[in-house]
Amino acid sequence: MSPSACWAVIPAGGTGSRFSSTQNKLLAPLAGKPVLCRTVAALLGVPDIEGIVVTASADHLETYRHLLEREFPARNLRFTTGGSSRRASVYQGLLALPNHATIALIHDAARPLIQAQTIAQALQAVQQGALGSVVAIPVVDTLKTVAPQGNSQGEPLTITQTVDRSCFWRAQTPQVFQLETLRQAHEQVPQEAVVTDDAQLLELLNLGPLHIVPGEVSNLKITTPEDITLAEWYLQRAAYNRQ
Repeated sequence: MSPSACWAVIPAGGTGSRFSSTQNKLLAPLAGKPVLCRTVAALLGVPDIEGIVVTASADHLETYRHLLEREFPARNLRFTTGGSSRRASVYQGLLALPNHATIALIHDAARPLIQAQTIAQALQAVQQGALGSVVAIPVVDTLKTVAPQGNSQGEPLTITQTVDRSCFWRAQTPQVFQLETLRQAHEQVPQEAVVTDDAQLLELLNLGPLHIVPGEVSNLKITTPEDITLAEWYLQRAAYNRQ
């Protein structure tokens, strides 16, 4: 066990209503293996990650447990029921971590193509003193702001200005944190606050530093069936480049 023991939390509560009305996207085959298995395999491939907690709804928890324990026998896997939101599910995962854990890595269940090198860089930032690190990619499109009244009654949207995109990054996962800091942030930020990722909890409390770790476009989040096709292309390209 390292002095800074890192455990991962994978919130796997969503099945993906935009993916299919009948198929759970985390169980959809991606180059022969379920999406969730590829995500877990990516994290377990990083030596500094000691174990993983998977959170899921009561309807899917046992399915995921049986699948992952069969695919990854004798590995440090824990399972717990999630909450009514992603934030609540992450918090339940944090509560399920072993007492000796000091670093928490949060990763979307539907991002199966995260690279080991990127995970290691995000971990290293926290191991070297940052309170948190966020994998992200820079925005490359031109950004426009629009007048807020355009959506109300079918009126056309009108541009108000072009924004300097050099300051904007698209957040992905993993996001890595000093565990005690993240737990406190979950507990101190009011539940009614609109929060879209864990880093925002620390931002709302003015905690930092939070470091950006450059990610990859290939670290896509599986949302639609077309994303599976794109993910398989990335996997095929990676396999070709290794030859």
